[in-house]
Amino acid sequence: MMDLKNIILSDVSVEAKVSALAIVLNKEFPKLEAKVNTVQKLKGEQGEQGEQGDRGPQGDAGKIGKDGKDGDKGKDGKDGVDGVSVTDAKVDFDDSLVFTLSNGKMINVGEVKGEKGERGAAGASGGGASAGFYNADGGFYDSIYGGTTALDAGGP
Repeated sequence: MMDLKNIILSDVSVEAKVSALAIVLNKEFPKLEAKVNTVQKLKGEQGEQGEQGDRGPQGDAGKIGKDGKDGDKGKDGKDGVDGVSVTDAKVDFDDSLVFTLSNGKMINVGEVKGEKGERGAAGASGGGASAGFYNADGGFYDSIYGGTTALDAGGP
């Protein structure tokens, strides 16, 4: 077999060198391929884990995506019923609670005054008229200079 180096360095034409190299490679290629396949099949044992590498730099921020198209405008809904509120509340002549509503209606929710309770225990003895003075509103003056204390005179 001719040596590749000898073919390249020979004094023949380039075409002759290329032809000679092609013939040699054609014969030697299957052997070379077999050796490469054998090397690929060889596998050694698992090696030890290497040390952790340094942290890489922060990557660039991605591009901001485009906003999507607005959807079609929806149809207007039907108007709702106006709300109703309480505009007045009073206890009527028969002790019933009556609500007046903003739509003009009145609602009588029934009697709200309970039955008369039992009589309470007697109170402590008072200090007499010399201890103070009653005013027209039912308040009691502790002195003639002011200061009032509300009193329940037990009236109707």
